[in-house]
Amino acid sequence: MFAQGMVILILFLIPVVFLVPTLLLLFHFVKKAITQKKKIFFYLSCLFFIYLLMHFFEASQGFSRTSIGAEFTFIMAQILRMMMLYVLVMVLEFYSQNISFSGKQTILAMLAFIAIGGMISSPNLEVEMIDTSYIVTFTHLSPVVISSLLFNLFASIWLIIMLRRSIKAANTREQKTIISLLILGFIFAIFIPIIPNLIQSLVVPEEARNALFDLIFGSILQNAGILLIGITFYRISNNPWLLQQQKIYLIVVYSHDGVELFSKSFSEEITPNDLMLLAGGFSAISSMFQEITDAEGIIKAILLEDKELRIIKKENFISALLVDYSTEATEEAHKSFANEFETQYKPQLEHFTGEITQFGSAKKIIDQYFF
Repeated sequence: MFAQGMVILILFLIPVVFLVPTLLLLFHFVKKAITQKKKIFFYLSCLFFIYLLMHFFEASQGFSRTSIGAEFTFIMAQILRMMMLYVLVMVLEFYSQNISFSGKQTILAMLAFIAIGGMISSPNLEVEMIDTSYIVTFTHLSPVVISSLLFNLFASIWLIIMLRRSIKAANTREQKTIISLLILGFIFAIFIPIIPNLIQSLVVPEEARNALFDLIFGSILQNAGILLIGITFYRISNNPWLLQQQKIYLIVVYSHDGVELFSKSFSEEITPNDLMLLAGGFSAISSMFQEITDAEGIIKAILLEDKELRIIKKENFISALLVDYSTEATEEAHKSFANEFETQYKPQLEHFTGEITQFGSAKKIIDQYFF
């Protein structure tokens, strides 16, 4: 009885221990969302807000004095756990591929609605009282367990596919390390604690289960995994390019007179003559567009069949970036490059004499924001 009581105490104290780092990560992503107005930080804020609410209901279950209260907090924690996994899929798809909503997310949403609907309408719960605390589980072989397992399996498989693609597309050791940490966090947070636990609920008789299994493979690993995911995304938020899959073909800086100040090609197919044609090309397109529409400013992007040219106009130069496709991270990295280029070479740009070798050290800026 004493051992069971200790297990229950530890099980409900774990969310409290992880509360402080969770709050710090939430505040960081909320601040980023407010200051930078980026969707990805809004999604990350939602992820950790949901995680915080899940903590609250998990801890509340241990203090419930009625079985109804314990059942309510248990169901809310399970619903929030599913929402957390769904938001995590959205975060990875949006961060790496700029996809706000996809067919996979539609299937996930349908599975989630089926499982959540079952939890609300007919949850099929079993309640056991240990000391003064209630332990709530789903009934063996219940429809809710089966629908939850389908949701978690589909989401887990899709997360593995996305992370595998990301690590294959990684260009640097740092990118591979970041993605490996996300995979490890995902395994700890989702795959180990949730999938085996649901399978156990599905195939293992209720009398053969024990709270220690839930403690080891549930709360501890899940909290540690989510914390690892949060720390990894904290690192990514300071360098968004770390989770990008698209290929860079070219980054080039021109003066407003069409003089190439700096360029870096990442494809052997792009020659110096191509750079000259590119300078004249988008200058001509911008001028023609302004004359036809009476619009001020420069074209910000040119979409090709399988590539995208992003353009930033500054006071003394124009920067162009050619990539497979654009994401918020692409735009942020390009903007940071242009701002840093302007800051480092402001005197040379304001008093440009035609000497372009002075801009050669801008390769370090590329390495800082794109690799």
